[in-house]
Amino acid sequence: MVRPLVSLAFLSAFITDSAVAQTNPLDPTPTLSGYITRVSSPSDFDVNGVHVIVNGKTQLQRATDAQSSSTNVEDVFFGECTDIYGKLDRKQHRVEATKVVFCRFDSEALSGVAIIDHLIEPAIDKDLVVRADGYPIRIEPSTAVAYVAPLSSLNDIKPNIWIEYHGTLSSNGTILADKVLFRPNNISEKEGELRRKNEYDPSTVPPNSEQSAISKHFLGMDPKKIPPYDDPAMQSRVDRIGASLIPSYQRHLKSDEPSRISFRFQLIDNPKLNDALTLPNGIILVPRQIVERLENDSQLATVLADNIATALEKQRYRLDPAYKTTNLAMEMASVGGAFVPGLGLAGVIAKHVSDTSIKTDLIQQSGRVSLGLLRDAGYDLEQAPVAWWLLAAKPSKSMKDTQIPSRALNLYRAIGLIWTNYPTTASPANNAVTSSTN
Repeated sequence: MVRPLVSLAFLSAFITDSAVAQTNPLDPTPTLSGYITRVSSPSDFDVNGVHVIVNGKTQLQRATDAQSSSTNVEDVFFGECTDIYGKLDRKQHRVEATKVVFCRFDSEALSGVAIIDHLIEPAIDKDLVVRADGYPIRIEPSTAVAYVAPLSSLNDIKPNIWIEYHGTLSSNGTILADKVLFRPNNISEKEGELRRKNEYDPSTVPPNSEQSAISKHFLGMDPKKIPPYDDPAMQSRVDRIGASLIPSYQRHLKSDEPSRISFRFQLIDNPKLNDALTLPNGIILVPRQIVERLENDSQLATVLADNIATALEKQRYRLDPAYKTTNLAMEMASVGGAFVPGLGLAGVIAKHVSDTSIKTDLIQQSGRVSLGLLRDAGYDLEQAPVAWWLLAAKPSKSMKDTQIPSRALNLYRAIGLIWTNYPTTASPANNAVTSSTN
């Protein structure tokens, strides 16, 4: 679970456009700040869904460091951070730009806990690049490395191993790690108990099953009381897309491997949900209203990938009280203090003041991880933030009339920072057939 790239509160403040429709070009406050959500050329693009009108008088600049800027704007890219100065027309969703500044991503220190889902560059002479937490993470000879038995060297590192890291996020979207700890993906007794407690066949719930209002109020939603939605064609589509997103390393685990997750996708009927429900054993309940609302396979894959990532990263377990008593603290002690004190799962929990902040971190993490699953399966990454934006809009409103939700902002930023720079030599981790975006 990574410290937020940018907290959601700050993201909302940073991305929302100004209430002032007319801005003095000399005013240091941009009229509109956000990410490029559509781009055809340096003079034809949208920011936060607002069309930017660029003419011969518009100043185009690219920030290169804290003190200077460059006029080289030939490579404008999707997800790029951008400040717009000019006259904003809210009704027409456009801004006549007097100046456009393409922002510079500043490096920052990050720490996190995540499952490795792909080896980008296998270990060679104490160098290793893995994909975890949605980032390429580089381990170099100067990186302080610790292991939990039976792991003992970089040659042992592969997908389905946990990494705890501390490092610097560079401008190319790669984390240069200064300290890492690797540990096996062991299933503790308490996690196994949580999985067993949630085990059932979602397709066999009686159609007249219903949870009482009192039970729902005091105990929360009981998935075992949610009947399936009967639409064979829609169910087949969800099953097909869901199966294509399961990472290769999971699909190749033996059936009796404890860390293997048996992913199952079940349609349900619930108009109140704007996301699927994921159980720790891999059952994912998908409201048919979400399937009907989304416009193509890539958008539906986005929701399914996010929920698959939720299970892979054990996020339900992280929110469970049993998580706070995990034996990871003892594992950390067993490596002789070679790692950052308190960076373990228990330490990460202790540093949060509320469950809300924990959930914020986890939502950002599952979003970043979902982009890797989508890329491996051949889906269109640019459709990922659009999916969450569509689901945030009321049926009577268009996307442009709806403020971009934090989940979409997180993905726009991740695409612009991480996936624009993703190593071209990195092969997809999944051999799924490329799916249609129609």
